[in-house]
Amino acid sequence: MRFILYLSLLMSSASLIAQVDQTLSARLIKMAEQSQEIQQNLKQYSAKKAPKALTLIASEIDKLHSQTLVEMVKLHGWPNQQLVGKQGVLAAFELVKHSSNLSFQQNMLPLVLQSYLDQEGLAGQEVAELTDNVYIKQGKKQVFGTQADWLNGQVVFLPIENEESLDQLRAQMGLPPLAEYKKSLEEFYAPQG
Repeated sequence: MRFILYLSLLMSSASLIAQVDQTLSARLIKMAEQSQEIQQNLKQYSAKKAPKALTLIASEIDKLHSQTLVEMVKLHGWPNQQLVGKQGVLAAFELVKHSSNLSFQQNMLPLVLQSYLDQEGLAGQEVAELTDNVYIKQGKKQVFGTQADWLNGQVVFLPIENEESLDQLRAQMGLPPLAEYKKSLEEFYAPQG
């Protein structure tokens, strides 16, 4: 009888541990929504013409969100699905992806990669984009070929490391071959007629 009581107590406490922390998840989602809203407001202006007040607010909110996520990671580790649900994991990723703080992004990149490897709600596309973004900001060549510009009516990829094995790396992350990706970018950016 004691064994059954102990087992049922253990099972009920395990289900409590497995529950998503709704408060933490909601906070991450709200921060990501704020970040996205600010990014959309800034996109309305060219980088040099955005009102100084808006760029200052955007910078301060970005700093606050980065600091908050760092504190969450110190307390709980990188947000995983068990802790914050899939939406919370994606929100945490969005905060890292859109941060203007390279040091913050560099520190979070290994955690993002581990989250992907642990199948905690991030896709290879997300990890590849963040990796390439960080490498480019560091002055290095991108690894996965996710970063390109639209120049003079053409898709131009930023410098890529190991182009001969690129499609193999892209496949490992669940990405299409570079030629296929380029074609989809051309279709996206091409003027609709």
